[in-house]
Amino acid sequence: MENLDIIILTIIVSLLFLVFIIATYQELTSAKLTKTKFGKETGPRAAMIEFIGKIFTGENIETTEKEKLIELMKKSLKDLEKDTE
Repeated sequence: MENLDIIILTIIVSLLFLVFIIATYQELTSAKLTKTKFGKETGPRAAMIEFIGKIFTGENIETTEKEKLIELMKKSLKDLEKDTE
């Protein structure tokens, strides 16, 4: 009976894991049935991607300015890589 606390904890964790699996399965099946449509993304990441897209599709932006912007993005990405190291 020394391991009673370990047995009880194992049973509780197993039950919670089983509930998690069942809930995940139900959510996935309900998502397939409703065919949820997602709206337009918002936030800083979506704004940055939209801005980059406008750089390459914008006809009123000169190619030299596009090249400058690309160089600035490369520098900022390199700085981010240095910060993560």
